Amino acid sequence: MNLLKKRLNSLKPRYLKSFEQLISRYAQFGGGSADDKFNKAKAFSNVYEFYVYAFFLGLAKDRALDIAPQDEAKSFMEIENWKPYEIAEQLLICAIGESDFDLNAVENMEKDEIYKETNKISATIEKYANGGFLYIQERLEESQDSVEDELIFVNFLTDD
Repeated sequence: MNLLKKRLNSLKPRYLKSFEQLISRYAQFGGGSADDKFNKAKAFSNVYEFYVYAFFLGLAKDRALDIAPQDEAKSFMEIENWKPYEIAEQLLICAIGESDFDLNAVENMEKDEIYKETNKISATIEKYANGGFLYIQERLEESQDSVEDELIFVNFLTDD
């Protein structure tokens, strides 16, 4: 199981490049001091925070968008570096539950098999996060007024 945890922590989920502008508008790429992040007026201090939000929004709204092999996608940071890690763990738990990952079979798998099996979890994380980003993008396009609403991300959670 230590190998499984190590593998899950090393995952670098991807997002579709078409969402890069959306992500950069609302989330801080890279490091920086807390004051610097505050001064840039981003809704999310880090990309992974926005990514986690998009994942849970996609999951709650049942919006999934797979990354096809021909799609251009970007990754940003290993899950083990996301803070607080407890939130990242909840994301992993939900992704395991939503994927067809066989947790019992992992005990008898070799390293290469475990890595292949964890790709199912990674794909699940990516499809719900990208589905969440698509949901956000569509709502912003439908209502330009919502772009400036300071409660925009709270409102997305209550949308039907």
